[in-house]
Amino acid sequence: MITIDKVRKYALSLPESKEVEHWGKPSFRINNKIFAVIQEDGITLTLKTIGEDRMIYTTMDPKTYKIPDSFSNLYYMHINLNTVEPEELKGLILKAWRSIAPKRLVKEYGVCKLEDN
Repeated sequence: MITIDKVRKYALSLPESKEVEHWGKPSFRINNKIFAVIQEDGITLTLKTIGEDRMIYTTMDPKTYKIPDSFSNLYYMHINLNTVEPEELKGLILKAWRSIAPKRLVKEYGVCKLEDN
């Protein structure tokens, strides 16, 4: 199981990410655009998706990935923190962040990550 603290630590490690309350729940944003929200149950993360990722993940593993009825027209999905693989979740959070981060920041972050290796 991935804890909320681990989600928070990783989300906030991404450049310019901030935690802001969203309807009483912690959300993670860049430039006031949401890329992730921790739900009240403490085991569900709502995450921004791109392209066909949402369809692929929810079809591949419906126990872990779901599309809430109220989100059918939005590019977000719910992720069960009890069943998701940690490295897969990190990759999805990074994709969500990249989908809304300014291009210059994504480019800078990519360069930083390469230099760290």
